[in-house]
Amino acid sequence: MKILIDTNILLNLEDNRIIEASFSNFYRLAIENNCKIIYHPKAIPADISRDKNSNRKQITISKLKKYQELEDYAKPTKEFLSNLKTKKANDEIDNIQLFQLYRGYVDYFITQDKGIHTSAKKLGINSKVLNISGILKLLEEQFTIVIPTHPILKEHSLREIEDKFSSVFFDSFKLDYGDYFDTWLKKCVQTNRKCYSLIVDDELQALLIYNIENIEDHKLANIFEKVLKICTLKVADTAFGIKLGELFLNKMFEYCINQKLNYLYLTVYEKQEQLITLLDYFGFYRENFTNSQGLIEIRMIKCLNKSAINTKENTIDIHPFYHDDETISKFAIPIRPNYYSNLFKDGKLRPPSIFDASPDSVNEIQGNTIIKAYISNSKIKNLKKGDILLFYSSQTNKSIKPIGILETIKIVKDFDELSKIVSKKTVFSQEDLLKMFIKKDELHVITFRLITYLSKKIPLQKIQQLESFKNKIQTITKISEQDYQLLKNEGYFDKRYIIN
Repeated sequence: MKILIDTNILLNLEDNRIIEASFSNFYRLAIENNCKIIYHPKAIPADISRDKNSNRKQITISKLKKYQELEDYAKPTKEFLSNLKTKKANDEIDNIQLFQLYRGYVDYFITQDKGIHTSAKKLGINSKVLNISGILKLLEEQFTIVIPTHPILKEHSLREIEDKFSSVFFDSFKLDYGDYFDTWLKKCVQTNRKCYSLIVDDELQALLIYNIENIEDHKLANIFEKVLKICTLKVADTAFGIKLGELFLNKMFEYCINQKLNYLYLTVYEKQEQLITLLDYFGFYRENFTNSQGLIEIRMIKCLNKSAINTKENTIDIHPFYHDDETISKFAIPIRPNYYSNLFKDGKLRPPSIFDASPDSVNEIQGNTIIKAYISNSKIKNLKKGDILLFYSSQTNKSIKPIGILETIKIVKDFDELSKIVSKKTVFSQEDLLKMFIKKDELHVITFRLITYLSKKIPLQKIQQLESFKNKIQTITKISEQDYQLLKNEGYFDKRYIIN
């Protein structure tokens, strides 16, 4: 990215005073991410030359050498200048800089000068002429790594758990890979590799180590771009029932989308049947290879390039992406805050708790899964597989944030069948389920996949303005296509997940 800076930006960066945080953060982010900060040799030096303080002038000119000079710049044409001010020397400097952006020789022009912003608007290039807050926001969005979070997991450097490398948790790895595993683990610590972990009562219960790999590192067939590798994924025997495999996968999907990575993969042995089944379920494909120890392993690869998706249906293998055209029905589902907190544990409407890392919280399985269950007394019958579900947290939150895809819906009249369907997916205890069942003799059971959370919550005030919600969301409510499109156009949905 080539960023042309105006004199007022240079002076804020290099003047003999405390630098504002926004300017220093801009410079740091730009340099860290190999952006070129450029100045026009006919602009900034001319501005500086007018400084009557000769000592300050020399200091500023000396500091200019740390920036890159724009080469092979072009002279503004008469047509370009026809609608711009040209009377003063400053106008000439402003226009010559704007022309380089206009011709595409630089990607952005950064200035605090309001007059230049006005000129840019006339030229139709105002989206590329930014002030310091504008370029900082752009760089943060493009280059800041957003790490997905979950209250029971901790994301950190592998160095933090180096004291646990001798625990029995790692024995299976050492059995499969021998001395190579210890060597590899030390290398991961040395290179400061990152991981997610679950530690309960000071014992390591689950671990995922991940790494972004370049083409020369992963050597995946027909994939010529960076990918995310899950280097290690293990859940302790005591934690297998917690569905942490689903939780880890969802966080890696989210990470890839945040980092614009189109592929995710990990290697497994044939004997890891439970993990392979889970990966198959979520659309990973297989590729056999011989590892460095001469053993046959399987690469399980997930394509996260939504433009490569061919199916028109919201099937689980395209997770976490979804279709939302007019053929897909949309529904709002009310849920009480206490149930919301258990079911959507990583939702922003749920406040953090000091008990999140406790065994009780870990065993709230339904909050750690992709596949969840909702039980309703509603008589609505027109829901079907693939429908979009928006969950409304009632009473205190009074807003919509989670979005899911319906997997199954069934009227259940047998309690044993009910228990089997919702096992490890619902917020209700067996006792609560039995009370509900006895009261109604039958219940509607919906299983769904949690996709993501809306870009911003839909508050009750907004909901009440929509025609679809005349019933005040006291039961499952169908959202009209008109209302859905209205919400979509107002930026509530994260379009990175939507297949166009």
